[in-house]
Amino acid sequence: MTEGLSRRGFLQAGAAVGAGVVLLGSGEVLLTAPNAAATTPGAGYGPLVADPAGRLALPQGFSYKVVTEAGKTLLESGEPTPASHDGTGAFPGRHGGTILVNNHELGDPFAETELPVPHLDRLTYDPGSAGGCTVVEADKDGDRIREWVGVAGTSTNCAGGITPWDTWLTCEETEDLAGENGTTKDHATCSRSTRTTAS
Repeated sequence: MTEGLSRRGFLQAGAAVGAGVVLLGSGEVLLTAPNAAATTPGAGYGPLVADPAGRLALPQGFSYKVVTEAGKTLLESGEPTPASHDGTGAFPGRHGGTILVNNHELGDPFAETELPVPHLDRLTYDPGSAGGCTVVEADKDGDRIREWVGVAGTSTNCAGGITPWDTWLTCEETEDLAGENGTTKDHATCSRSTRTTAS
C-alpha cells in the first residue's frame, strides 16, 4: 500500500485525513458514537471504577498492566527507565505482541537530569542533552519483554508520528542552539527517526 508513496504524497494524504477529522469529529458526534467513553450514566462503557493502586480508573471489566515506569523498570543496558514519558507510538510486534516507542520530554542538560535517556554509542545526537526515546516490547498478553534506547541526546521530545514505514518520528519541542541550556549541537524543532526493532 505504501510502495512508491512519495514524501509529497504522504504529506498530502496526511492533510486530507486531518481535514476529515476536523469535519467529522465534533464533540457531540464523538460522545454519542457507539462504545464512546461514558459521560452520562448508562452511556458508553459505564462509570469508572476507582483503582486501588491509584493509577488509572477504568470501567468495570477493563484492566491495565504497567510495562514501563520511570526509575522502576530497567533498560537492556542496565539503567533505569528515563523520566517524563510523553508522545507514544504503538506498532505490531512479534507473535501478536506490541512495540511501544516512548518520547521522554526532558529539556534540562544531561548532567542535571535525574533520569535521562542513557547515551549509547551510535544512538546519541548531542552529549549535552537528556531527552530521547525508549522502545518497549510486550507480548500478546501485554506483559513486558524488554525495553531499550531508540535515540538519545535529544531535547524536549514531545510530539511525534508513526510513518507508513513503521518508524517513529520524534519531534523536539525546543529551539535551543549549540551552547544554550547545556547543548553542544543545534536543536531547532527537528525530527529524528527511531527504529522499532532491536539491532
